[in-house]
Parts: sequence; structure tokens; C-alpha cells
Amino acid sequence: MTPQPYPFSKNRYFPHKRMRAVDFIRDQEYAEKKLAFLSRWDWGTGVALGLEAQRIDGDSLLVSPGFAVDGRGRWLIVDEPAICRIRTLQGFDALCGETAILWLTYREELTEPMFVSGEGEEVREYAVARERFSFRLTDLRTLPEAAGDRALFSDVVLFEDTDLRIRQVIPRILPARGLVQLKLKIESFCPERLEIGLHYFPELPGWRPANGDRPLCFDQTLRLEPGETELVLTGALDTTAQAVLLSLPERGFLLEKRGVPLRARHRFQEEFPVTAGDPLAALETRLLAQDPQDLWNSDSDEGVPIAGVRLLRYGDQVLLDSIFPLSRNRRAVLPYLKERLRYCGAFFPAAPEAGGRENTAANPPPAEAPSEDHRRMATGIVTLTAGLHLQEGNILCSDEIAHELGPGTVFVEFGIENLYPAVGIDRNYTDLLLGDASLFSQASGTYDCGFDRGVRIHPEKGTFELAIRLKGELRQTSLRLRWFAWRTQEQIAHSLPAGTLLRLEPDVIHTEPGATVNFMPVFAGGAGSPCDFLIPDKQSGLITPNGIYTAPQKDGLYQICAQVKDMPETRVNAFVIVWAHMEVAEYADGAL
Repeated sequence: MTPQPYPFSKNRYFPHKRMRAVDFIRDQEYAEKKLAFLSRWDWGTGVALGLEAQRIDGDSLLVSPGFAVDGRGRWLIVDEPAICRIRTLQGFDALCGETAILWLTYREELTEPMFVSGEGEEVREYAVARERFSFRLTDLRTLPEAAGDRALFSDVVLFEDTDLRIRQVIPRILPARGLVQLKLKIESFCPERLEIGLHYFPELPGWRPANGDRPLCFDQTLRLEPGETELVLTGALDTTAQAVLLSLPERGFLLEKRGVPLRARHRFQEEFPVTAGDPLAALETRLLAQDPQDLWNSDSDEGVPIAGVRLLRYGDQVLLDSIFPLSRNRRAVLPYLKERLRYCGAFFPAAPEAGGRENTAANPPPAEAPSEDHRRMATGIVTLTAGLHLQEGNILCSDEIAHELGPGTVFVEFGIENLYPAVGIDRNYTDLLLGDASLFSQASGTYDCGFDRGVRIHPEKGTFELAIRLKGELRQTSLRLRWFAWRTQEQIAHSLPAGTLLRLEPDVIHTEPGATVNFMPVFAGGAGSPCDFLIPDKQSGLITPNGIYTAPQKDGLYQICAQVKDMPETRVNAFVIVWAHMEVAEYADGAL
């Protein structure tokens, strides 16, 4: 347990007081402990800035400059890039496995030696202690938890080996009625992508799926990148009980890795209190009731974990194989920079909802929007302005509508919504008319004629258009259309995976000689990868590694290419039309 720095003691000064060495030390310790106490509670512990580790060769690694706060609130500042040979690092000889943790630790460098009187002879002392740092290695272990996490979360390690660690995280207080998330945090220590099969079926009495149809479980194949992957289950509780018992049965967890089935290493069964009020307020009360000393219960001299290290062992030889990142939630937070980020966030307001309304407390966003890869259905309303007394045969068309299911073929159906007042209550009834509306007797006589309906779908854009043709005279000035778009499970399975390079934006552009154009790669699902930009013809202008193109001075049609780095099979093209008289021609077209 961390030594308790309080109650703080300071010198009391009065006239003619004789100062001893211990008095000056007390003054120094008072300032240091107060600053350390403030640092821990204001920033937390961990890496705050920089300190990125990368492999140089089989024997060395490089740590970039940065700033961290250790478990005792001490500041660790790496002021220049540090090159470390792993064989010279403290703890290297004690390593047992092939996976290790690289730590940044505090040390003092004594300078300016001097001789002072001692017992019988002079002794050597140092006048200055410079605050420095050092690096060390330890075998892979569970890292210190952030202050307060033990009071806020149930954090259980379900599985752990040299390749990965799987943790289950649940808030310690649950809402009696409301949404709550259960998270699986998967840390991969492999330098390459690791494919696993995960079967996770916890027993959650009183919970129901948030979206109504997805069960509260995972049964899927995952391709894990080095670092941390987070899986989230969102459920809703509806109970009057004061506590619920959550558990993971023996057959509720199965991991398949490299064809080998593996069971959970730790069993889980825990009782969670349930509150009828705000669970966050209850957790805050629980946190503030803790003993401050109990919140800082990690070994203060361990230092700050920076990165994970993979080693290769060949007999007596040990080589540095790769470096993998640690979980980002172990970072310290600088309040000033966090506040500046919040200020910057005000420049990006939330997009308004349909009809021009912004998201407010009365219209909150959905608790969990399904991802583009798994969303199967969407619906919406579009209003067509008809004007007055449209005749039979007139056609009304909508603008392009984005169905938000992503690129690819979808099915679209739509009908005409007929709103009419309900008798005796303050609301309206809605009829949705599909097919020939004239076949039905309307409650208010709204539609006396039928309609021919048509849909045009644009698979590449993920949009569609609606059109209707009147079979008689229309007496309304507008039509309210309700549309439905869906994609079958087979289509989802064969849709483009997230991260597929689709096209360049813009794909065709007119510009003048010498002008610059910024080409942006567009990926499926919004997940991008670094791209190489190139021009097949040397006379086609210049393009930078970031996709900024400078047109040549000669008129013509020029091709621009982009591909995912080192993957020529992913290449897409765009075209630039260079025309020196473009503005004159546009002016002439306008005059005509």
C-alpha cells in the first residue's frame, strides 16, 4: 500500500528559532507531498503526453519524449528521445516469458559532490538531486487499476494467457429501470492480427436486450489487432428487486484460439445493488464515501506502464520482436488540455433531426445506434408538394433520399400516410396506404384517386428516389410518404467489409492549369487505412503523399490513382479535366 503522505507537517517559525537540517528537510517534504497529493487527485496516474515506444531493431527500442505521473504523484518528464537496449534494462535477466511490460520509473541523480564534517572524518555528500527517470522490464501482469475503479466497477479477468487477456466490466450499482452496459475488454499481446472465436452467454436475470431482438450475448469470430478491443452489450433492467445476482456459468464462456477450445480461467458470480434513482449519483455517493488512502492501493514504486513488449527466445538468445500498445484508459488526464478539447468540441454541434429539430433533452438520441455493418432496416417520411388541382397523369418525384444502410442493393417500399383525427381523444390516427389507395374507403375522403408508384435505387451512393403518378385529380396540396428500406441477411453477409477502399472524392473535377485539388479516399463503414497516391503519366502533374494534387499547365484529361498502402489490388481512380478557358466558357454558358 502506498505510504500515507498526510497529515502534512510544516515548520512553525518564530523569532530566534535555530534551523536544523531536519527542519529544512521538513519544509522540502511538505511542498513535495502537497504537490504529489494534488497531482494524483487532479490528473490521476499514467502517461499524459507522448512516451510512444517503437522497435528499432532486434535489440533496441525508442521512447519518444513525454510526461507521466506515477502512483506517488511524482512527475516523470522524458525531455529527449531515449534509445534503450533491452539487455541493459533493469529486470531483463529476471524475465521468464516472451511477453513483458515496459515501465517508466522515477529516480534521482545526485550531482555537485562536496565533503562535510562527519564522525571523526569528512564524508562525501551531494548538494543537488536532479529528478530523472529510468526504464525497466517486468513479466506480463495485471496492471494497477485507476483510482476509484474498484469502487465503481466489477472488473473480473475471465481469461488470460501470453496472447490475450479478457476482462468483464460491469458498474457496481444498476438502475432498476433503464439502460446499462456490460463490457468485455480484450487485450491482444500478439504483434500480428489474432483471430479468435468467442462464445459468451452470461446469466443476467431481469435484463432484456435494448433493441428488442439481439440477445445479450456474443457468439462470433473476431480478428483482433494488437492493443485493446472493446465489446459492448446494452440491456435494460425492469425490476423492483433491491439487488440482482449476475453470473457466468461454466458453459457460458468458450474461447477458440488457433483451433483449440479454451474455458474461462475464473468463475464469476456477484450480487449487484439496484437503485430506483440515478445510478450515476449512487455511484458518486459510493465513491465519495471511500477512504482516500484505500483508493491509492497500488505499489507506488512500480512506476508508469508505457507499452507491452514481445520477445523471441532461441536458446540463450533473446530478440525484441515487437511492441504493442496498452489500454488508453490507463492514461492520466491534463485538465487544461481536456478543457481546450471541450471548447473545440463546441465547434462541431450535433446534426439536427429530421424536420430541423436539434437533439434536446426532450428528443434524446437513441441509446445505441446499430452499426452500419449490422443494420438491416431503416424508415423515414418525405413530404411531396403537389400544388393545386393536379390532373390525372401528373408525376411527383422526391429528391434523392439516403437510406443510411450503406452502399449496395437494398429493397425499398413506400406508401401514403393518411392522417385523420381520432374521436374523443387529442391525437390523430394514421393509415398507411400501400398499392392502389382508391380501393379503400377513406375515413375523411382524403384520397379519391389511386396512384402508380415507382422507386429508383442508387446502390453506389446508398440513396433512392420515389415517384408517383396520379390516376385522377388530386385535391391535396401535399402528400406524406412513408418509406421502408431493408437488406436481407444474405446481402449483409456479402456486403463490402468495413475499411474497403471505394473511391476518391472528388472522382471527376474540372480545374485550371496549376490549380490544386485535395483528393480524399472514401472507405466502406468509415474505417480508413493509409493510402499511396500516384500518377501513371509523369506529365499529369504532381501529387503529395497526403493526396494534394497540382494540375499541369497543359489542357487535357488526367488520371489520379490511390491504393491502400502496399496493396495495389485495391486501386481506385479519379479524373481531372484541365481547361485553361474554363471560366470564360462558364460565363459564355451563363450568357446563353
